[in-house]
Amino acid sequence: MAGAEAIVSATYGDGLNMADSQRLRSTPEGIRLVSEVAAELAGRSGGRTSVLAVATYFPVDVDSVARVFEAIEAIDGVERIEEGPLTFYEIEDQQRFERPGPGVSQASFIDESAGFLRALGTLKSDEEWVRKVRAQHQLLRIVADADETTLELSYLTSRAGMSRARVQSLLNDFDAQGYLHIEVDEEMDQLRYIFPPIEYPRDRFERHMRLIEEVEAPVRTRSSPWIVLAIIALVILAIVIWLRL
Repeated sequence: MAGAEAIVSATYGDGLNMADSQRLRSTPEGIRLVSEVAAELAGRSGGRTSVLAVATYFPVDVDSVARVFEAIEAIDGVERIEEGPLTFYEIEDQQRFERPGPGVSQASFIDESAGFLRALGTLKSDEEWVRKVRAQHQLLRIVADADETTLELSYLTSRAGMSRARVQSLLNDFDAQGYLHIEVDEEMDQLRYIFPPIEYPRDRFERHMRLIEEVEAPVRTRSSPWIVLAIIALVILAIVIWLRL
């Protein structure tokens, strides 16, 4: 089993029962899109990429993207590596995940994914989640716009439009997951943050913020519990079949 099919099979086990940060991981189209973006970016950067770099292509929280990476690790030829304090993902055969049609640099690659947009509509019904996504992406945009990958806390807070405590909290979360590294300069009493290379053009950022506003949450129906049970049954069947392969 190869490519997106293997990722879906390896992922379905817990996606439907986890918190919102797992919702993208439980969406086959979301899994496919993240893996395709990761492979394309790896192809541009010597075979590797990072969670933060891929997260700039999706209007979701960074943790959602990271959960998909955890699933992608189950595929042969995809390896998580630690380079100093930072975490990267190496993808040997990027063609395995190659997407037909427009590349990830084209905004339309998300528009064509109805499943991803439905998942986004569900997620955006949580106002706290929306605030978190906006704050995270605002920071990623600031980092991408800087000339260096090592930035002082003061640089970030002066441009973020958020409180110092809020910025530091978000960055601490990234550090805890290995997305970035915090360097303490005790002599200068300063904090520096070391990021992986990130590209996040303004037009992509603005489009993501518009999508969060425009995508409608799905209408809940009385039959939804039965639909969920049916999906869970299919998921269990898929897992059993996959384990026997």
